[in-house]
Amino acid sequence: MSARLRPTLELLEAREVPAALVDLTYRGAEGAANGALFRQTDAQPTGSGVIHSFLRVHGSGVEQGHNTDARPLLLDENKSPTFTRSLALADVPVVRVNNVAYREFLLDINQKSSAPLLSLDELRLYVGGRPDLSGYSAATRTLAGLPAVYDMDAGGDVTVKMDYRLNPGSGGGDVTVLIPSAVFAGAGGYVYLYSKFGETWGGNAGFEEWAVRAGVQQPPISLSGRVLLDANGDHTIDPNDTPLSGIVVNLYDLAGNRVATTVSGPDGTYAFSDLSPGTYTVLMVVPSPNYVTMYPDVGGVAGTPVGNVEMTWAGVTQIQLQPGDEATGYNLGLWDTGL
Repeated sequence: MSARLRPTLELLEAREVPAALVDLTYRGAEGAANGALFRQTDAQPTGSGVIHSFLRVHGSGVEQGHNTDARPLLLDENKSPTFTRSLALADVPVVRVNNVAYREFLLDINQKSSAPLLSLDELRLYVGGRPDLSGYSAATRTLAGLPAVYDMDAGGDVTVKMDYRLNPGSGGGDVTVLIPSAVFAGAGGYVYLYSKFGETWGGNAGFEEWAVRAGVQQPPISLSGRVLLDANGDHTIDPNDTPLSGIVVNLYDLAGNRVATTVSGPDGTYAFSDLSPGTYTVLMVVPSPNYVTMYPDVGGVAGTPVGNVEMTWAGVTQIQLQPGDEATGYNLGLWDTGL
């Protein structure tokens, strides 16, 4: 996918449109809002097994709703379970842009050709452990009491402007929305998408529909290890060392760009998931002034070591990973100087 981003920002004086506008009214238009990527897209192939609709809303002017298996539906959702239903996180495709993993959602809009503009004014994603959550609160922006894991307006009011004429007709898709995959980490197995259209440019024909595309995803790539504190004074990592929590661990790509950060847990473990194929360096941030690094373990994939010890012993470099690799055993060690 193209790495080109083209956010459009319009600063306007107290008129109908908000201060921040993502303009998708021309072919190839792209924009960003609160970490998500919005892209005008060419029509997608239709038919069973290609596009899987999970939310359809229909109204005049403003229209809103969220997907769920719960009934009755309380907003502007289509009541048929064919079009408004639960969505498993595992069914949302993963795509990667600039080495960052995203979950991809597809939006199809319908408007009159004589008045083709439509606005997406609110977009929020929630996760839960059940397929039938309900009870959306506009006042608190929660669903069944749960806060959103992604809110398009979290950093300020944003509107996405779309033009039906670019892809007229239904079922082909008009916009792809890429939500950072990291926001779903450790969450429940079901995804809920709430959207509101028409506050700026109102709905006037047909329905708006959210879907996911079926397709082969790259097998997941992960990297993990532990951070340990020298327990016996031998200054080497061994099984009797003490797990060390709260240590910041960074992951860098081959160009030296930091692509992810995590913190070691109570058992000393840390992990990175949803990685793209590439070459990585893992480095911990050494607490100062009392700690000194120990020679780290070069972990590997399926029993084969992959990587080299970093020169300061704070991590491992040249970790080359391919689709499906589960890289483990990248253990990092510290000992307390007692100073």
